[in-house]
Amino acid sequence: MRIENTEVTKNESQETTKRERGHVHEHVLRYMRRGLMVGAFLPGQVMSLRKLAAGLGTSPMPVREVLSRLVAANALEETKGGSVRVPRLGPEKLSDLFAVRELLEGMATELAAKKAGPALIAELTGINRQLLQAIEKRDILNCLSSNQKFHFTLYEAAESEVLMPLIESLWLQFGPTMYMSLLIPSMPWNASDHEAILDALKEGNATAAKRGIVHDIRTTCRALLSVAGSKGIELPFAQGPELLFDY
Repeated sequence: MRIENTEVTKNESQETTKRERGHVHEHVLRYMRRGLMVGAFLPGQVMSLRKLAAGLGTSPMPVREVLSRLVAANALEETKGGSVRVPRLGPEKLSDLFAVRELLEGMATELAAKKAGPALIAELTGINRQLLQAIEKRDILNCLSSNQKFHFTLYEAAESEVLMPLIESLWLQFGPTMYMSLLIPSMPWNASDHEAILDALKEGNATAAKRGIVHDIRTTCRALLSVAGSKGIELPFAQGPELLFDY
């Protein structure tokens, strides 16, 4: 049976459109996930379909689909008015998230430490050096970005297909609070726990590495709780800063 060229062209066009739509969707999702985990989107910040779509060079539809997906994942929430915003985490939710972080990220760190070789240690050392430089310059974006990169590079070295998705889910939920942690005078960022973790990795001491990551998480939680009201962490501005980040 002969298939008309027009029919073949139509099918090919449909397949191309599907691939392009899928590519755009993944592009938007990657951007939003990265922004939430890094802390470029802030508690209480309302997500503007128009601004996000314009910034990403796409139509509002894929942005709307991604926002709905993130609402379902508890990373965003829908307001009574129908808009979508970053949740404000109250003390109880914040404590729960950080307690689970200690368990999962402590486990991932311990597993990674047992497999760590010179290449991983060198990579983490380089990332931490970038973090220290950003801290010295008060470069908020690179502080947030380098901190997240250090943690995820370490956890990915555990090579656990189960732990990473769970850890990512936690970071989507608490990540927006990390910007505020940079503004708390009682907890100046100095990456001292990262240094302790690196020392532990060099010594092959998985227990010490785990202890370092748990201390890092617990210290941040304690600082955030010190500024969290009953309705969550309040920021001195309604909208987040225009942070450009790699994704």
